[in-house]
Amino acid sequence: MVYRFIDNNKTQFGLRWLCRKFGISPNCYYNYLRKAKREYQERLLRIYELIKYIYYNNNRVVGYRTMRVFLQRYGYEISNTTVHKYMNKDLGLCAVMMHSKPGYKSGKKHKTFDNLLKQDFTADEKNTIWCTDFTYMRQPNGKFRYNCSILNLFDRSIVASLNGDYINTQLAIDTLEKALTQEKIPK
Repeated sequence: MVYRFIDNNKTQFGLRWLCRKFGISPNCYYNYLRKAKREYQERLLRIYELIKYIYYNNNRVVGYRTMRVFLQRYGYEISNTTVHKYMNKDLGLCAVMMHSKPGYKSGKKHKTFDNLLKQDFTADEKNTIWCTDFTYMRQPNGKFRYNCSILNLFDRSIVASLNGDYINTQLAIDTLEKALTQEKIPK
């Protein structure tokens, strides 16, 4: 208690004068300061270890805002700014974030054909009616891969399938060319 009083009032009265009045050597006061810093450093190390534990046990997706909530549950009241500093600057930990979708890349426009099937998806012979469809798959890095598949309506088998980085007409054309080559359709 005396050391805190000296610490709070040393600029007003002077450190040596306060130490003399309380009968304390300045060396004792400086030892008190070192101990306070040591306690602060020990607390900081405990917080660092706790941040690393939470971060790695939650698949590295915890950002500084969520980390603050976790730290509050463990009894540490720390501001968002301080948690951000501890995570990003001191420990080098960053949350895995979803990237925004890539911009649309338009391809060449091709002729649009009439709907000849009229919702009748049955075929009497092999390779008389094919349907195509696009689908996408999300990769672990957040990017998308697109798949174009051609389906034979006679036996519901996949005639050809190709993957690409973009969903465009070139992917459909390449898939159709692959299907025509594999099925050996006459010209």
